[in-house]
Amino acid sequence: MKRFIVITVSLYLAACVSLCYILAARPQNKIKNTEANDIIFTVRKYWPNAEQAVSMMQGYETDYLVTDADGRTVVASRQGLDTDYVYDFIHKDYSADILVDGKIQGRIIFINSEDEDLKRKIEVWAISFLAVLFLKDILAFLYLKKHVFGAVKKMNDFASQIAKGNLDIPVGRIDSGAFGAFSESFDIMREELLYARKMEQEADKQRREVIASISHDIKNPVASIQSIAEYQSLTTDSAELRREFETIAQKTNQISGMIGNLHTTMLNELERLQIRPEVTESSAIEEALRQADFRKRIKELVIPECLVMADRVRFLQVADNIISNSYKYADTEIEVRCGFEGEFLCISIKDFGKGVKKKDEIFLTQKYFRGQNAKEKEGSGMGMYIAEYLVKSMGGRLLCQSEESAWFEVRVWLALAF
Repeated sequence: MKRFIVITVSLYLAACVSLCYILAARPQNKIKNTEANDIIFTVRKYWPNAEQAVSMMQGYETDYLVTDADGRTVVASRQGLDTDYVYDFIHKDYSADILVDGKIQGRIIFINSEDEDLKRKIEVWAISFLAVLFLKDILAFLYLKKHVFGAVKKMNDFASQIAKGNLDIPVGRIDSGAFGAFSESFDIMREELLYARKMEQEADKQRREVIASISHDIKNPVASIQSIAEYQSLTTDSAELRREFETIAQKTNQISGMIGNLHTTMLNELERLQIRPEVTESSAIEEALRQADFRKRIKELVIPECLVMADRVRFLQVADNIISNSYKYADTEIEVRCGFEGEFLCISIKDFGKGVKKKDEIFLTQKYFRGQNAKEKEGSGMGMYIAEYLVKSMGGRLLCQSEESAWFEVRVWLALAF
């Protein structure tokens, strides 16, 4: 590229120097003295028969006109000059009078136009300069095509392969002074990405093994708790204690199901979780909310009879996430209202705690996000994210709304089954 710039500047300097030389150089005098003297003598001798005199002097290189006393052309040395001609000192023309009895009868004008010579030289210079520039542009295009456009295309193709996740094709060194070293950095980046991918896969494998080990360790005590709760619910005489033990048994059964899904979900891989929405009675939705509310904070719960599209197990998980969040962050009574909105059954779950800041509302269903008002409580920021994902997978939608220091509401829409 530096050489190309140097060549371009050199060409312009050469053009400027040559043009200055053309303008400064004095054109050659076209009038030959011996021919001029012969012409003057002959024309005067045969005057007024100037045509005969001119015909006798064919082959002379000096251009001239013979005019009458009024300046009208009588005869010219060659075709193209036989027009009225104005004597021009600027062109350095010369003339000689034809005298008869002391009176001017005519004039011989020798044409010596320097402007035409200069114009002709400039035309040749301009054509030559344009031809050189055109050749230079062709060479520049060929150079750019080989060393720039080709290199950029190759690196663009390599970047596209990286964007698609294909890291097996090396770019290699591009034979270009501008991009050679840069292209090698692409291969270094590719190798680093391959190494990072390998390490990520290794870490993922280790994470799966840790989760498998933990889930296996959790299953035994959970199964023991479930067995004890089921036994106590069958042997106790108190109806209230029986309901409490049944709730414990249901919760442990739910935990066992979640542990079974732990390998495929692992919080960050929810897309692998199987969700099968089916026609479900609204009474199952009501039962899920009652099971989730083991502290009995919901005072009134009436869901109109209808059929909705839902996965019973997954909706129970949704209800658990919403109700447990209310217990953790609000610890107040919970108001549940239901109604129909178009083709959906809308379920509103509202508590009366501190709520969240208005600016945090739209982020509550994002992974790992926790509102500023929840910093003092332990949590992972995954509950509402999982709940929204499960509801969407069942064909519904979920929305969080809040009034800071007043209330917090989660609205769940489940599609009606027709």
